[in-house]
Amino acid sequence: MRGQAETYFALITAPFFALLYMSIMEYSGRSDLNTHAVIAPMLMTLWTAALSFSGEMISANRENGRLELLLASPTSFPMLVFGRLCACMLLGLPSFAMSYVSAGLAFGYWMPIHHPGVFAGALLLTALATAAAATALSSAFVLTLGARIVQNTLSFPVYLLGGVIVPVSLFPGWLEGISRLVFLSWSADLLRASASPEPVENAGLHFAMLLLLGAASLAFGLLSIVWFLHRARQLGALSKE
Repeated sequence: MRGQAETYFALITAPFFALLYMSIMEYSGRSDLNTHAVIAPMLMTLWTAALSFSGEMISANRENGRLELLLASPTSFPMLVFGRLCACMLLGLPSFAMSYVSAGLAFGYWMPIHHPGVFAGALLLTALATAAAATALSSAFVLTLGARIVQNTLSFPVYLLGGVIVPVSLFPGWLEGISRLVFLSWSADLLRASASPEPVENAGLHFAMLLLLGAASLAFGLLSIVWFLHRARQLGALSKE
Protein backbone atom coordinates (compact mmCIF):
# COMPACT_ATOMS: atom_id res chain seq x y z
CA MET A 1 0.00 0.00 0.00
CA ARG A 2 1.29 3.42 -0.93
CA GLY A 3 0.25 4.79 2.47
CA GLN A 4 2.52 2.26 4.19
CA ALA A 5 5.44 3.28 1.98
CA GLU A 6 4.90 6.94 2.86
CA THR A 7 4.72 6.01 6.54
CA TYR A 8 8.17 4.44 6.31
CA PHE A 9 9.40 7.44 4.31
CA ALA A 10 8.20 9.81 7.05
CA LEU A 11 10.01 7.63 9.59
CA ILE A 12 13.26 7.78 7.63
CA THR A 13 13.14 11.58 7.35
CA ALA A 14 12.86 12.06 11.15
CA PRO A 15 16.62 11.93 11.91
CA PHE A 16 17.36 14.32 9.04
CA PHE A 17 14.88 16.85 10.40
CA ALA A 18 16.47 16.39 13.83
CA LEU A 19 19.91 17.15 12.41
CA LEU A 20 18.54 20.18 10.56
CA TYR A 21 16.86 21.63 13.63
CA MET A 22 19.84 20.83 15.85
CA SER A 23 22.10 22.68 13.43
CA ILE A 24 19.84 25.72 13.59
CA MET A 25 19.73 25.70 17.39
CA GLU A 26 23.46 25.09 17.87
CA TYR A 27 24.77 27.60 15.36
CA SER A 28 22.32 30.30 16.40
CA GLY A 29 23.51 30.01 19.99
CA ARG A 30 20.18 28.64 21.25
CA SER A 31 21.29 25.30 22.61
CA ASP A 32 18.60 25.74 25.26
CA LEU A 33 16.11 24.85 22.53
CA ASN A 34 17.76 21.55 21.62
CA THR A 35 14.87 19.69 23.20
CA HIS A 36 12.56 21.24 20.61
CA ALA A 37 14.81 19.96 17.83
CA VAL A 38 14.59 16.36 19.08
CA ILE A 39 10.87 16.25 19.83
CA ALA A 40 9.59 18.10 16.75
CA PRO A 41 10.55 15.42 14.17
CA MET A 42 8.62 12.78 16.11
CA LEU A 43 5.45 14.88 16.19
CA MET A 44 5.86 15.69 12.51
CA THR A 45 6.34 12.02 11.67
CA LEU A 46 3.23 10.95 13.58
CA TRP A 47 1.05 13.52 11.86
CA THR A 48 2.51 12.92 8.40
CA ALA A 49 2.14 9.16 8.72
CA ALA A 50 -1.44 9.38 9.97
CA LEU A 51 -2.42 11.88 7.30
CA SER A 52 -0.98 9.88 4.42
CA PHE A 53 -2.19 6.52 5.71
CA SER A 54 -5.77 7.67 6.34
CA GLY A 55 -6.15 9.03 2.82
CA GLU A 56 -4.42 6.19 1.02
CA MET A 57 -6.31 3.58 3.04
CA ILE A 58 -9.67 4.79 1.74
CA SER A 59 -8.35 5.31 -1.79
CA ALA A 60 -6.72 1.87 -1.96
CA ASN A 61 -9.81 0.09 -0.67
CA ARG A 62 -11.92 1.92 -3.23
CA GLU A 63 -9.55 1.17 -6.12
CA ASN A 64 -9.29 -2.52 -5.22
CA GLY A 65 -13.03 -2.92 -4.76
CA ARG A 66 -12.68 -3.76 -1.06
CA LEU A 67 -14.58 -0.77 0.29
CA GLU A 68 -18.00 -2.29 -0.43
CA LEU A 69 -16.92 -5.60 1.13
CA LEU A 70 -15.71 -3.88 4.29
CA LEU A 71 -18.96 -1.97 4.58
CA ALA A 72 -20.96 -5.18 4.15
CA SER A 73 -19.05 -6.95 6.93
CA PRO A 74 -20.42 -6.95 10.52
CA THR A 75 -17.33 -5.07 11.72
CA SER A 76 -17.77 -1.35 12.37
CA PHE A 77 -16.01 0.40 9.51
CA PRO A 78 -15.29 3.62 11.49
CA MET A 79 -13.67 1.61 14.31
CA LEU A 80 -11.74 -0.39 11.73
CA VAL A 81 -10.31 2.85 10.36
CA PHE A 82 -9.37 4.03 13.85
CA GLY A 83 -7.78 0.69 14.72
CA ARG A 84 -5.65 0.64 11.60
CA LEU A 85 -4.54 4.21 12.26
CA CYS A 86 -3.53 3.23 15.81
CA ALA A 87 -1.40 0.48 14.30
CA CYS A 88 0.10 3.06 11.96
CA MET A 89 1.12 5.10 15.00
CA LEU A 90 3.24 2.18 16.19
CA LEU A 91 5.34 2.66 13.06
CA GLY A 92 5.76 6.36 13.78
CA LEU A 93 6.76 6.19 17.44
CA PRO A 94 10.32 4.89 16.74
CA SER A 95 11.00 8.24 15.09
CA PHE A 96 11.78 9.65 18.54
CA ALA A 97 14.54 7.10 19.07
CA MET A 98 15.95 7.92 15.65
CA SER A 99 15.92 11.66 16.37
CA TYR A 100 17.35 11.09 19.85
CA VAL A 101 20.27 9.01 18.59
CA SER A 102 20.96 11.34 15.66
CA ALA A 103 21.18 14.39 17.92
CA GLY A 104 23.38 12.50 20.38
CA LEU A 105 25.83 11.13 17.84
CA ALA A 106 26.12 14.26 15.70
CA PHE A 107 25.97 17.00 18.34
CA GLY A 108 26.60 15.19 21.61
CA TYR A 109 23.15 16.15 22.91
CA TRP A 110 21.41 13.28 24.64
CA MET A 111 18.06 14.70 25.64
CA PRO A 112 17.37 14.02 29.33
CA ILE A 113 13.95 12.78 30.41
CA HIS A 114 13.49 13.94 33.98
CA HIS A 115 9.81 12.99 34.13
CA PRO A 116 9.47 9.62 32.37
CA GLY A 117 5.88 9.15 33.51
CA VAL A 118 4.82 12.44 31.95
CA PHE A 119 6.77 11.66 28.81
CA ALA A 120 5.28 8.18 28.39
CA GLY A 121 1.75 9.39 29.10
CA ALA A 122 2.07 12.28 26.69
CA LEU A 123 3.50 9.99 24.02
CA LEU A 124 0.64 7.51 24.37
CA LEU A 125 -2.11 10.13 24.34
CA THR A 126 -0.47 11.93 21.43
CA ALA A 127 -0.46 8.75 19.35
CA LEU A 128 -4.12 8.07 20.16
CA ALA A 129 -5.15 11.68 19.52
CA THR A 130 -3.30 11.67 16.20
CA ALA A 131 -5.11 8.51 15.14
CA ALA A 132 -8.42 10.05 16.23
CA ALA A 133 -7.79 13.26 14.27
CA ALA A 134 -6.83 11.27 11.19
CA THR A 135 -10.03 9.23 11.57
CA ALA A 136 -12.02 12.46 11.42
CA LEU A 137 -10.17 13.51 8.27
CA SER A 138 -10.59 10.12 6.62
CA SER A 139 -14.35 10.65 6.49
CA ALA A 140 -13.90 13.30 3.82
CA PHE A 141 -11.87 10.87 1.72
CA VAL A 142 -14.94 8.66 1.32
CA LEU A 143 -16.47 11.22 -1.03
CA THR A 144 -13.23 12.73 -2.32
CA LEU A 145 -11.66 10.59 -5.02
CA GLY A 146 -8.34 12.39 -4.70
CA ALA A 147 -6.97 12.67 -1.17
CA ARG A 148 -3.68 14.28 -2.16
CA ILE A 149 -4.92 17.87 -2.01
CA VAL A 150 -6.21 17.47 1.53
CA GLN A 151 -3.03 15.71 2.65
CA ASN A 152 -0.74 18.38 1.20
CA THR A 153 -2.86 21.19 2.63
CA LEU A 154 -2.96 19.95 6.21
CA SER A 155 0.71 19.18 6.80
CA PHE A 156 2.68 22.33 7.55
CA PRO A 157 -0.23 24.46 8.84
CA VAL A 158 -0.77 21.85 11.58
CA TYR A 159 2.97 21.82 12.35
CA LEU A 160 2.82 25.59 12.81
CA LEU A 161 -0.40 25.75 14.81
CA GLY A 162 0.67 22.75 16.87
CA GLY A 163 3.82 24.53 18.01
CA VAL A 164 6.06 21.57 17.24
CA ILE A 165 9.09 23.87 16.96
CA VAL A 166 7.99 27.26 18.30
CA PRO A 167 5.87 27.02 21.48
CA VAL A 168 2.41 28.48 20.99
CA SER A 169 2.92 30.57 24.13
CA LEU A 170 5.15 32.80 21.99
CA PHE A 171 2.39 33.38 19.42
CA PRO A 172 0.20 36.50 19.39
CA GLY A 173 -2.73 36.16 21.75
CA TRP A 174 -5.37 35.58 19.08
CA LEU A 175 -3.24 32.96 17.32
CA GLU A 176 -2.41 31.16 20.55
CA GLY A 177 -6.12 30.76 21.22
CA ILE A 178 -6.59 29.10 17.84
CA SER A 179 -3.50 26.94 18.31
CA ARG A 180 -4.83 25.58 21.59
CA LEU A 181 -7.54 23.85 19.60
CA VAL A 182 -4.82 21.73 17.98
CA PHE A 183 -3.96 18.76 20.19
CA LEU A 184 -0.28 18.87 19.19
CA SER A 185 0.15 22.16 21.07
CA TRP A 186 -0.67 20.42 24.36
CA SER A 187 1.39 17.32 23.65
CA ALA A 188 4.41 19.36 22.53
CA ASP A 189 4.33 21.32 25.80
CA LEU A 190 4.15 18.13 27.85
CA LEU A 191 6.95 16.38 25.99
CA ARG A 192 9.26 19.39 26.27
CA ALA A 193 8.41 19.87 29.95
CA SER A 194 9.28 16.23 30.68
CA ALA A 195 12.87 16.99 29.67
CA SER A 196 13.18 19.80 32.22
CA PRO A 197 14.26 19.11 35.83
CA GLU A 198 11.62 21.53 37.13
CA PRO A 199 8.19 20.16 38.09
CA VAL A 200 5.78 20.03 35.17
CA GLU A 201 3.33 22.89 35.58
CA ASN A 202 -0.37 22.24 34.90
CA ALA A 203 0.34 18.67 33.83
CA GLY A 204 -3.21 17.63 34.72
CA LEU A 205 -4.68 20.37 32.54
CA HIS A 206 -2.46 19.41 29.61
CA PHE A 207 -3.35 15.73 29.89
CA ALA A 208 -7.04 16.57 30.23
CA MET A 209 -7.02 18.81 27.16
CA LEU A 210 -5.08 16.25 25.15
CA LEU A 211 -7.58 13.57 26.13
CA LEU A 212 -10.56 15.86 25.50
CA LEU A 213 -9.41 16.98 22.05
CA GLY A 214 -8.57 13.40 21.09
CA ALA A 215 -11.95 12.11 22.25
CA ALA A 216 -13.76 14.93 20.45
CA SER A 217 -11.87 14.18 17.24
CA LEU A 218 -12.69 10.48 17.51
CA ALA A 219 -16.38 11.12 18.17
CA PHE A 220 -16.57 13.54 15.26
CA GLY A 221 -14.71 11.08 13.04
CA LEU A 222 -16.95 8.13 13.86
CA LEU A 223 -20.13 10.13 13.28
CA SER A 224 -18.89 11.86 10.14
CA ILE A 225 -17.72 8.59 8.55
CA VAL A 226 -21.22 7.16 9.00
CA TRP A 227 -22.74 10.29 7.45
CA PHE A 228 -20.28 10.39 4.55
CA LEU A 229 -20.84 6.71 3.85
CA HIS A 230 -24.58 7.29 3.75
CA ARG A 231 -24.05 10.24 1.43
CA ALA A 232 -21.68 8.25 -0.78
CA ARG A 233 -24.28 5.50 -1.15
CA GLN A 234 -26.82 8.08 -2.26
CA LEU A 235 -24.42 9.51 -4.83
CA GLY A 236 -23.10 6.12 -5.92
CA ALA A 237 -19.57 7.24 -5.07
CA LEU A 238 -18.36 4.21 -3.14
CA SER A 239 -16.61 2.60 -6.09
CA LYS A 240 -13.73 4.07 -8.06
CA GLU A 241 -15.97 4.73 -11.04
